Amino acid sequence: MLTASDLPILPDLLALAPTLLPRVLETPASAWVPMPATTMYRGDWVALLFSAGPWAREFPAANIAANLERFPEAVALLASRPELSVFGVLRLAPGAELLPHRDKRADEEVRVHIPIQLGGAEGPEWALHAPRLLDIRSLHHSANHGSLPRYTLVADVNVGRVVAEGEVAGWNP
Repeated sequence: MLTASDLPILPDLLALAPTLLPRVLETPASAWVPMPATTMYRGDWVALLFSAGPWAREFPAANIAANLERFPEAVALLASRPELSVFGVLRLAPGAELLPHRDKRADEEVRVHIPIQLGGAEGPEWALHAPRLLDIRSLHHSANHGSLPRYTLVADVNVGRVVAEGEVAGWNP
C-alpha cells in the first residue's frame, strides 16, 4: 500500500501548507478559476493554480504567472521538485459537493491533499495539515457540510513507478 510516508516531497509540502492560508484568503476572486468538469460537482468549487500540468487547456482563464508572483514559495517548490505536475489550492464552498466520479491521470502519479482550512463538519478522516493520498482513477466524492470554505493544498506527484489501481487507500470509506 502506498502511503504519504513513501513520498519524499511530503516534508516540503507539509512545511508549505500552514504558511499559505493568510495569503490564500487575501487572493482576489479573479485569481480563482472554476473546475472545468461542471457536471461532476454542485456549488462553488474553484482552483488557485501554480501549475496545471497536463490539464492546462482545461483552465484557460487561469493566470498561473500572476499566481506564482503572489506565492514565490510555490515557484521555489516547483523549481526544486520536478516530480510535481499539478499544484495549487482548491476551495470547496459550504454546501458544495463533488459527485462520485473517476478521473484520468498518469499511471505514475498520485494526488496529495493537505487541508489548510476545514469547513467545520469533516469527519475523522480530515485533519488540518494532515496529508491524504488519492488515486483519482478510483471512485471518489466529497462534500463540504461545514459553514466555512474548505481550502486544500493539492499536488499531483510522480512517484517514479506505476501505481497499481487499489494501491492507494480508498478516499471514501
